[in-house]
Amino acid sequence: MKSKRYLVGSSVLSVATLLSVQPALAQTTAPADSGFNEIVVTAQKREENINKVPMSITAATGEQLRSVGVVQVRDLVKITPGLTYADSGVGTPVYTVRGIGFSDIALAGRPTVTVYTDQAPLPFSSEARGVALDLERVEILKGPQGTLFGTNSTGGAINFIAAKPTSDLQAGADVSYGRFNAHQIGGFVSGPISSTLSARLAVQHDGMDAWQKSYTTDQKLGVQDFWNGRLTLDWTPSDTLKTSFTLNRWIDHSDTQAQQFIAYRPTTPAPVPELAAYPVAPHNARAADFDTDKSYRKDNDFIQANFRVDYDLADALTLTSLTSYSRYSENQLVDLDGTTVNNNYFQTIGRLRSISQEVRLSGSIADRGHFTIGANYADDDTSEVNPTFSPVSSVSNLFSGLFGAPLPVTFTTTTNQDSTTKAIFATVDYDLTDAINVYAGGRYTDFRTKFTGCAADSGDGVAATIFTVLNGSPVLTGQCFTVTETGTAGIVRSTLKQDNFSWRAGVQWTLAPHVLLYGNVSKGYKAGSFPIVPANSYLSFNPVTQESVLAVEGGFKAGLFNRALQLNGAIFHYDYKNKQVLGSVVLPGVGNVLRLLNIPKSRVNGAELEITAAPVTGLKLSVAGTYISSKVASSFVNVDPFGTLGDFDGQAFPNTPKWQFTGDIEHKWPVSERVNAFLGGNVSSQSKTYSQFGELALFKTKAYARLDLRAGIEAEDGKWRASIWGRNVTNTYYYSAATYVQDAVVRYMGQPVTYGVSLAFRYR
Repeated sequence: MKSKRYLVGSSVLSVATLLSVQPALAQTTAPADSGFNEIVVTAQKREENINKVPMSITAATGEQLRSVGVVQVRDLVKITPGLTYADSGVGTPVYTVRGIGFSDIALAGRPTVTVYTDQAPLPFSSEARGVALDLERVEILKGPQGTLFGTNSTGGAINFIAAKPTSDLQAGADVSYGRFNAHQIGGFVSGPISSTLSARLAVQHDGMDAWQKSYTTDQKLGVQDFWNGRLTLDWTPSDTLKTSFTLNRWIDHSDTQAQQFIAYRPTTPAPVPELAAYPVAPHNARAADFDTDKSYRKDNDFIQANFRVDYDLADALTLTSLTSYSRYSENQLVDLDGTTVNNNYFQTIGRLRSISQEVRLSGSIADRGHFTIGANYADDDTSEVNPTFSPVSSVSNLFSGLFGAPLPVTFTTTTNQDSTTKAIFATVDYDLTDAINVYAGGRYTDFRTKFTGCAADSGDGVAATIFTVLNGSPVLTGQCFTVTETGTAGIVRSTLKQDNFSWRAGVQWTLAPHVLLYGNVSKGYKAGSFPIVPANSYLSFNPVTQESVLAVEGGFKAGLFNRALQLNGAIFHYDYKNKQVLGSVVLPGVGNVLRLLNIPKSRVNGAELEITAAPVTGLKLSVAGTYISSKVASSFVNVDPFGTLGDFDGQAFPNTPKWQFTGDIEHKWPVSERVNAFLGGNVSSQSKTYSQFGELALFKTKAYARLDLRAGIEAEDGKWRASIWGRNVTNTYYYSAATYVQDAVVRYMGQPVTYGVSLAFRYR
C-alpha cells in the first residue's frame, strides 16, 4: 500500500509540475516535428481523438503493431501494461486486464475481456486467433465497458479495426523469414470497383517448423500452419447511406503446444512408477515431452460475416445497424502431463455458432453533446465433446486394484449450451461549460442459457464398469454415468436465467487544449456459466452466478511542450462480488478437478502511468507501467490444486502480477534524400504471480523481462521497408502459467530467442 501511495503521489506531482512549467517552455523545447500522429478511436462508438476520451485506452496503428511484432492478441502485452495472457491448460486463451480475467477449460467459456472486430463481437476467446490481419489500428479499453459493449467486458474490451477499402488502387506485400524456418507471407489489394463500390482483399499465411524438442526422445513439436483472409466491400450509394460487408476466415492446422513436466504428485494413493522416476524438464524453453504415438495437429476453422449500415436521418442524427454471424469449429488434442507416459491427454471437439444484431441511433445535442440509444440481441449455440484419457495414472491404478484387472480410465464429457442475450442501452454526454463535460449511460441485459450435458463411458466399457459400482445402479457401455436429480444416470438438464443493469457516469474537465482530467464511476456484470467437468453427479454441473464490479477511476491526459510529450495516468478501485474463478473441487471417483467457483467479495486497487515523447526529430519513445493490488476480501474456503482445504482470504488473484512495464524506443534518421534508417527496441516485463489459489511454489510464475530489437531502412515515401529483428534476444526462460492435472504439474513456456528479416512493399 505504501508503494502504491508513492506511485500515485509521484504521478500527481509530476503532472502538476509539468502543467505549471509547460507554458514557459513550450516555445523553446518543442522540436519542429513532434512526430505524433494522434490516433482517432471509436471507444464510445463514435470517432474521437484518443486524448479527448475520458477513459484509459491504449491504441496503436497497424504499422506500429507490425513494427513491434504483434501478430496475435497475446502479443499486445508488448504495448499494454495491465494486460496479461495465460493458457487455460487445454489450449483456450485467457486474457486479463488490470487483474480481471476468467480462466476456464471450456471452449464455450465466456471471457471478461471480449475481443471485437470493427465493433462486431467475438464472444469466445478461441475465435480471436486471426484478428490481427491487415489492421488500421487496435484499441484496448481498460475497465468495465458494459454500457456500450455489453456483458462479459468487466475487465475491458479489445477492438481490432481492419484497414478499409480505398478510393484509389493500392496494394501491398509483406514477407518475413526467421528462426525455425518461420515465415509469414501476406498482402492486400484495395481500390474502387465502381463510383460507389470499393473493395479490399487481404490474405496471409504463417508457417514454421517445429520449435519444441523432446528432452528424452529427440522428437519435435510446434509446427505452425495458419491461413488467414479478409474481404471487405464498402458501398456508398449516396451521401447519407453507407454500407460495409466484411468476411473474415481463418484455418489453423498448427500443432498444440506441449508442456514442461516439473513435478509428480499422484492424485490417489495408487502410485505411478513411470512418472515417479520421470526426469523433470530442464530450464530450456524448447524442452518439452509428449506422447510420440499421437497427432497434435489442430483442425480449427473460423468464419465471420459482418454487415453494417449507417444512414444519416439528418445532419446530426445517424441510424446504425450492425449484424454479425460467426461459426467456429475446433478439433485438437493436448498432452496434459508433459511426458512420454500415457498419463493424461485431452481432446476438444466443439462448435460455436453466434448471431448478433445491434441497432442504435446517435446524434448531437445542440452542438454541446452527444447521445446514443440502441438495442442488442445475441444468440450463441455451443456444443463440446471432450474425450479424456488416463490409461497410465494413479486413478486407473486405483481402480485396477479395486476391480482386480487393468482399467485404463477413459471417459467423454459432452455439453451443449444455448444462450440468448437481449439488451437496451443509452448514453449521453453534455458540455456544461466550454471546459466541463458530464456523461452517463446505462444498459439493461437479460441473459438466459439452456444447458444439457453428462460424462459418459467412451465406448470401451471401462467407465461403465466403474460407475455401475460407484453409483449403485447400472451404467451401460457408451452411456452417461452422471447421476441426475432423479438418482439415475443420464443427461443433466438445467437453465440459468439472470438480468442486470450496467451503468457509467462521470465528468471531464479540460484545463487546456491538450490537458484533460476525468473521473468515472461504473458498474458492470459478467454472465454466469456452466462448468465443463467430468461430472459423476449433477451437482458438479451447477453454474456459477453472474459477477458484478463497481469501479471508480480518476485520470488525466496531458499533451505538453507543444505536444512533444504526452502524459496519461489513472488510479482505480474495483469492488467485486461473486467474482468467477477457476478453482478446484474433489469429486468422488475422479479426484481433484478444476471447477468454476464464485468468490463472495474481492477487490482491486491500482494505478498506471504512460509517457510518450518525441524530444527531437526522428526519436520516439514510450514508457508505461501498471501497479495492481488484487485481493480476496472475505472468507473463501476451497481446496488448493492438490486438494488441501484452506481459506484464501487475503490472497491475490491468479495470473495477476503486481507490477507490469512496457517500453519502446525508435530512432529514425535520413541516410540519403530518399532513404531513412531506423533502430528500435521493445521491452516488456512483469513481476511474479501465481497461476492458482494457494500460493504454492510449483504454481509460481516468476518475474521476467523480454527484450526485442529491430533495425532497418525504408523509403522516404513509405513504399518499401526492409528490417532485421530479434525477439526475446536475451533468450529469457519464462512461462505464462502452471497447472496440475491428474498426476503431473506442468508449465506453459514462452518461445526462446527468434530472429529474422522482413520486407514490405506498398503501391499507391
